Amino acid sequence: MKMTGIFLLGFAIFICSCQQKNYIYIVRHAEKSDEPAGDVYLSQQGRNRAHTLKRLLVSKNITSIFTTKYNRSRETAQPLGEEIGIPIHYYTTDTLGRFVKTCMKNKRNTLIVAHSNTILPMIDSFHLPHIKKIINENEYNNLFILRMKKGKMESCKEKTFGTP
Repeated sequence: MKMTGIFLLGFAIFICSCQQKNYIYIVRHAEKSDEPAGDVYLSQQGRNRAHTLKRLLVSKNITSIFTTKYNRSRETAQPLGEEIGIPIHYYTTDTLGRFVKTCMKNKRNTLIVAHSNTILPMIDSFHLPHIKKIINENEYNNLFILRMKKGKMESCKEKTFGTP
């Protein structure tokens, strides 16, 4: 009887580990203001979208957040990071391939805040098909949900969030 219980527990743990899935959520930074020149902050609309993103992802067990060092990217991730108590880590777009490999090895639920010209190449680097072919300069509501199972990329879902 005892042996059966131990076997069943071990089997359940094995099944759970085989089904292990994690998600990478990729968004563009929220709406930006016009100042300061070069490294702008979020506009009020952008701050609202950042809080919408927080509400959307707060229950998704995010354990890693990555942004570029630009104010608008950091400010987009900040409400979620503060809410769940995890720091924001920075990546650079000139090492995108290495960054993608890091995310795949990470095997954690992750938020990446990117830019309109880097999101689709990033998804391409994960070797996932996607419908969207261009992100226009005035688009801030795209949400890409990449699913990984047992360390292998499986799919990319394309959604929107907040107001268009």
